[in-house]
Amino acid sequence: MSNFGLLMKGEMLRLIKYKIIQISFVVTILWLLIIFMIGSDQAATFVPIFIFTDAALMTVLLVGASLFYEKQENTLKTLMITPSGLHAIIASKVISAIYLALQSTVIIALFANLLFAVEIRFIALIAFVIVIAFAHTAIGYTFSLFAKDFNELIAQVGAYMIVFAIPTLFYALGVFSEVFETVLMFSPTHAALLMINYTFFSSTRLVLLLIGLAYLIVVPVLLFIYIIIPKYPETAVKD
Repeated sequence: MSNFGLLMKGEMLRLIKYKIIQISFVVTILWLLIIFMIGSDQAATFVPIFIFTDAALMTVLLVGASLFYEKQENTLKTLMITPSGLHAIIASKVISAIYLALQSTVIIALFANLLFAVEIRFIALIAFVIVIAFAHTAIGYTFSLFAKDFNELIAQVGAYMIVFAIPTLFYALGVFSEVFETVLMFSPTHAALLMINYTFFSSTRLVLLLIGLAYLIVVPVLLFIYIIIPKYPETAVKD
């Protein structure tokens, strides 16, 4: 446990050193400014989308950026020769990524609730954001482990947004009808949006909510077991 505490401390210090926490906070401030400008009439519509975007898409990008910074400074190699096990190392990184998502979520949700009286199921929101951030941390690490450089990572994230995120955002904005929802359920981003919408008292079918929740738990577990944990040591020692 003492080793894990040191790992968590090191992760948080690295997030500050690489300005990942600062960037996340700046993005959160931008969301707050947009919410303030759109006003109370539209806040209940757009706040879930902002939280979804931050917990899902920003998590993928920030996780990838953090891993590449560590590769550049050979931090990954150093961690691999410490007494901490591989599972503890990866767990510390997952927890730090979840913290980033929760930091933004709590600030945005409190702002919307206190300033515009947007009704929120706070406990469910926190629980679902943890699941969403966990899933997208796994997706972010999978992209990063296969990307040769940061530009390739950006390209992968862009492709992910085109295939999964943009259709989900179109659905949220009413561009797509509910007929497409069954197809969209194969998208991790759509499952994430359903969960976020539920916490804002949006009408969400329970069966779809449960399917989305199971999807965002099973998929990242499989990614960690079959891709991330086996490939992480190889990436850590690679120049």
